[in-house]
Amino acid sequence: MFSVLSSRRIAATVAGAALLSFTAACGGSGNAEFCAQAPWTKAFTDYTTATASAGTDFSKFNDASQKLSADLKELAGKTDGDLASALNDLAKTWGDFKIDPKDLAGAGATVQNMAKSAQEATVKLGKACSS
Repeated sequence: MFSVLSSRRIAATVAGAALLSFTAACGGSGNAEFCAQAPWTKAFTDYTTATASAGTDFSKFNDASQKLSADLKELAGKTDGDLASALNDLAKTWGDFKIDPKDLAGAGATVQNMAKSAQEATVKLGKACSS
């Protein structure tokens, strides 16, 4: 049986993996300085902290996902081209990530969709920061 706590762990793991990928993705793009500073790391660290402390409060968990989405959108507005596109994709991924406490059985599919989208956006971000 898929538990909601498992979905939270998966979300935190995906966020952590994304964070590590982002910090390793910096390269010589037109946004090189922004990539080198990797300001999205704070947003993902804050998200991981917030989701870990949410306990069984799905509202807090969903609020943390929405805040991460807003933070990533704000960062995307400070960049251009492929980097802005990748950050906007990540913002959409976490903006769409909501766990419905009335449909806990659907949480597994929600997490799988989020993980797939996050992985695709992470690859895109890596390419944007390394080209």
